[in-house]
Amino acid sequence: MNFPKRTNIPESATFKYEALSKKPGVINLTVGRPDFDTPTAIKEAAKRALDEGKVHYTPTKGIPELREKISGKLLSENKIEGIDPEKVIVSAGGKQILFEIMLALVERGDTVALPDPCWVSYPSMVKLADGNVKWLAAKPESGFIPDDDFFNDLENSKATLLVLNSPSNPTGAVYPKRIIEKIIDICDSNGTWIISDEMYEKFIYEGQHFSPASVYDKTITVNGFSKEFSMTGWRLGYAACRDAEVIKKINLVQGQSVSCPTSFAQYGALAAYSAEVRKDVDAMISEFKKRRDYVMKRMSKIDAVCVKPAGAFYVFPHFGRDDVELADKLIEGGVGSVPGSAFGDCGKGCIRLSYGSANIKTLGEAFDRIEKVI
Repeated sequence: MNFPKRTNIPESATFKYEALSKKPGVINLTVGRPDFDTPTAIKEAAKRALDEGKVHYTPTKGIPELREKISGKLLSENKIEGIDPEKVIVSAGGKQILFEIMLALVERGDTVALPDPCWVSYPSMVKLADGNVKWLAAKPESGFIPDDDFFNDLENSKATLLVLNSPSNPTGAVYPKRIIEKIIDICDSNGTWIISDEMYEKFIYEGQHFSPASVYDKTITVNGFSKEFSMTGWRLGYAACRDAEVIKKINLVQGQSVSCPTSFAQYGALAAYSAEVRKDVDAMISEFKKRRDYVMKRMSKIDAVCVKPAGAFYVFPHFGRDDVELADKLIEGGVGSVPGSAFGDCGKGCIRLSYGSANIKTLGEAFDRIEKVI
């Protein structure tokens, strides 16, 4: 069978190397997930929903109670005004909602600007939507923060959409407010929409999170419950936008794909914004900062250039050698990582190491092994 060109996309490198890391004795630092359990209050709320028979279809956009909670969160925490519950759509994970946005908004041949490096799934989503990618280099010498070259390339791209991800996967870079405001000025001049992927917004150790939608109407804010509440397997994410027509178009795509988010997962998520759960999240973030600091201490003893990540739970060191070969050698040496070139050309020579799913003791053993390989 002749398959459409749009399906000529690479296998997800993160899934590929995670599978390779399942070999006995390998310490898996590929996984982009917290190793903490989902907070008890969320699990109990989901159990109650199951016991109460809340196991059927929900509205396509998600249950009104959850969309109202999200609307309130965006106002109180992100300073995003004008988002009522009807301008929120809940989906089966952040990845699903991002894909639906691409299908809803990208015409054949449209340009979508992506930072380089970026999460492995963005470019494949653009291709599946018949769009074209314009790469914007976020160079390691600039701390993976956009610089003048990035701004000039964005201005000249005349992109329909720009995807921002701060804190960044894979680099952990946190974009300062002044940088995002400069990006917004360019997007405003060009009529470019911003997709702001804020999945790691709570994982910030230095600096502050700034949501573009707080000052720029042509923004679709994407977030979810996977990272902040350690709910990766629950598959629950959302998007919000002041333009109700945008949400309607995304909702049409969702209605013809996943139909609706999982019912009892949504009812569980209602408990996510409680004070009890906030304590659990704060404790997890505190632990992750300790892990980040430990990883940087160990990286200082390795022959590599490693920008200190201000957020997320990854380091992205540059070793100046073939990153695929290095990742394969690390597997042989008992440590799973992801080659940096999977995230874009600016990732060549780098590897991504996740400290989200390994405690400090395990990280210590992993770096002992890395030092032997290097």
